[in-house]
Amino acid sequence: MAHRIRTVRNRWLAGGGSVLVAAAVLAATAAPAQARPALRGTVQISVGVNGTVPDSQSWSQAISADGRYALFTSWATNLVSQPAKSGRDAYVRDLRTGRTERVNLSDDDNALDGFTDYVAINADGRYVAFDSEAENVVPGVQVQGRTEVYVRDRRTGRTELVSGGLTSTDTDRFHASYAPSLSANGRYVAFVSSRTDLVPDLQGGDPSLARPYTWDYNIYVTDRWTGKTRLVTRGVDGKPGDGMSLNPTISADGRTIGFTSLAGNLVPAEETPAVAAAAVGGGAPADVELAPGLAAATPRSAGTSLARPTTGVYYTYDVKSGRISAASLDLDGNLGYASFGATISPDGRRAIYALPEPGGSTNGHRFHTVLYVRDLRKGTVTKVSGGLPGTASVGSSDHGRITADNRWLYFTSAADNLVAGPQHAGWDVYRHDLRTGRTERIATAPDGSLGNGSSIDPVVDAAGDTVVFGSTSGNLVAGTGGPAGTDNQVFARSAGHHRDGDDRGQDGDG
Repeated sequence: MAHRIRTVRNRWLAGGGSVLVAAAVLAATAAPAQARPALRGTVQISVGVNGTVPDSQSWSQAISADGRYALFTSWATNLVSQPAKSGRDAYVRDLRTGRTERVNLSDDDNALDGFTDYVAINADGRYVAFDSEAENVVPGVQVQGRTEVYVRDRRTGRTELVSGGLTSTDTDRFHASYAPSLSANGRYVAFVSSRTDLVPDLQGGDPSLARPYTWDYNIYVTDRWTGKTRLVTRGVDGKPGDGMSLNPTISADGRTIGFTSLAGNLVPAEETPAVAAAAVGGGAPADVELAPGLAAATPRSAGTSLARPTTGVYYTYDVKSGRISAASLDLDGNLGYASFGATISPDGRRAIYALPEPGGSTNGHRFHTVLYVRDLRKGTVTKVSGGLPGTASVGSSDHGRITADNRWLYFTSAADNLVAGPQHAGWDVYRHDLRTGRTERIATAPDGSLGNGSSIDPVVDAAGDTVVFGSTSGNLVAGTGGPAGTDNQVFARSAGHHRDGDDRGQDGDG
């Protein structure tokens, strides 16, 4: 079993590039077994300096593949000694040493004077990608006061601009780039942008709305080693996507990118699954109960006065071939609108997405969402959060995140029929075994009882040893038993107890 666990972790760590590159990444970054975080139970990781209470809320974002570094964002101003300058910053918590560091820093190590909304971390935790509207991130580089994407090297302390460069020509301050995703070795960065100067041969398209605001956002991927950027959402007509694309996730090896889109020109009509002609470009379900945070997945720079979309078709992009394929299919093979919490597995083999179903929800909406996992190689689709036998799910499930062996799926849900026994009144975090079909609650008190607040947004390391999530509960940590709080905080829990002696993945061909 130990050999299998090590193999899974190393496969994720080695993603991206040739065999020689992979070997170099392994040699430089694969942590020895004794360096693994030795968590016992659940610990709060969004804490102030010297263990003080944080003065505002925090949100879980990601965890390094080796399980050592947890990445989160926070409004709190007392998490590190350096004073905060903006409203929301990004932090990395070393789960082995307990050290917290701010990571959305300028190239000269100063705190930023603008918001950071989206962040990502690579497999060994060396690189962190973030977006920022600050103007002081890279001294000497003018960004016209708009949001751009950067990568911070935590080893060297250098920060670089990814979404553009010194030769960029786009001076429109209403353009923006955000929502980065990193390959395992940090070489490839996928992100969303409305800039028009990132790809030299880009054919122009008509903006979807008149300035100053626009939904004309596309997905790009940049190779940090060569400096070249590629348009991912290039339509079959050679033009950029004719509707907004967002929510990119890049596989560990950098060869597959998953994303959500409202565009109607990305795939040929004859290659689109049933009902896609009606789905792409219109007809999305209205009044869908969304998991916390997903309603804000569209960029703030698009303007608060616009009617923001809440679902879209989920696609995958093969970097080698340039082929885009529709991914968000239901059990009958029909294409559906997925919520913005969709993602792909670390190996790019599976798509995880939530599709709306009618019948109301626990919070009065007309539609709730149910999680699906699709094997992109076999074409098989598995419905995950349908509920216990003989019951019907009405609470939404979303934000699915899967381990590197494609067996364990962690997710957020408001459903009250996923596990037997006492039920939670709000959002909670669950784990589903894709091999056995068993679901269990994760965000619990030390005695196994329910958390007394809501828990959301789980992220898990490659081997499934550690899960990080957000919660308002006050009774998750041993020795505490306080009431639920008003601020969401970030917790880490050892999840190694899920192994039952059989550490195989969902199937034998992963």
